[in-house]
Amino acid sequence: MKIGILMMVLVINSWSTVLAQTNFYSTVTNLWYQGQKSNVLALANARLSQNTNDIAGLIIKAEYALEFYEMENISNSFLRVIQVGDTITTTNFVTRYQVIKQDILWLLEDFSENPVTEQEIQTERPKASINQKHLPASLIEALHKDGYFN
Repeated sequence: MKIGILMMVLVINSWSTVLAQTNFYSTVTNLWYQGQKSNVLALANARLSQNTNDIAGLIIKAEYALEFYEMENISNSFLRVIQVGDTITTTNFVTRYQVIKQDILWLLEDFSENPVTEQEIQTERPKASINQKHLPASLIEALHKDGYFN
């Protein structure tokens, strides 16, 4: 009985992993929009557990940290996106990344020059849980167009 249940769990987990891989862009954008941001983060963490340089997982983790004002994670997360993003050479990603990279650098500079106060964090963090907000996913979309998730 326990073996049967274990096998069923393994099949379901394998199927959901494959589904998340083949439809990663639509899966994460839909989950994010539905307010299931912790599920999006779980998908990113699963990707990163298999490959610590997975650019999609890094982008999602950085966006999650920014959305939830996890100030202790924002800089490191976005710096990892830049570090790995600089190595990606696919056409759509490179085109979009050049713009986004500059935005990231400006964001990090702004946080450095104008630190976020605890009051701002307490005001803004609850807004992260609001559903029907779009994931800022232009880099994920570019990866999708480049066939990164195939």
